[in-house]
Amino acid sequence: MSSERSLFGEFKELIGLPVRVQLQDRTSTSGVLYCVDPEADHVALLCPSGQDASYSIKILLAHHVKTLAASDDENLPTLAELQESLRVDSDANEEDSMSPHHRREQLSQFLSKSFVPFETAADGSMRLFGGAATLREPFRTVECANGQLLRRLQQLLGQFDHQLKLNAEGAGGISP
Repeated sequence: MSSERSLFGEFKELIGLPVRVQLQDRTSTSGVLYCVDPEADHVALLCPSGQDASYSIKILLAHHVKTLAASDDENLPTLAELQESLRVDSDANEEDSMSPHHRREQLSQFLSKSFVPFETAADGSMRLFGGAATLREPFRTVECANGQLLRRLQQLLGQFDHQLKLNAEGAGGISP
């Protein structure tokens, strides 16, 4: 590859589209062109991972790339189609679409039943055990310097999320 050649300059219009990359060792790989580093010219592809609908990122170093071309593989979606399918999946998941206010209310009930002292701060976060731990929107992670307390609160959050999932399936109320 010539040092004057710019993969970014040549292929930036293909970002988000299915492509086939021919490598210097005569192998090739296909995927959705996620980005081309404008300085180093390294290529990032979203490649299907096996039988399920998951993808992995493959980074191809610029000096290994021989050619890059639009792919006519109908099995590869565009980046916009992938993003739309993720948006649809997240909208279908009631837990993820729950408003932070509603999640805080549900979590407050759960913490009260679990005998965990807490207060809601002016910024909307929840301070637990007199400020020893903090939960901030979207109330999925704990900030805490005490390792034992952190582990216990993470377990409680896991139980809370599990019970929310059961409730969504119609299995009962929230209790510790």
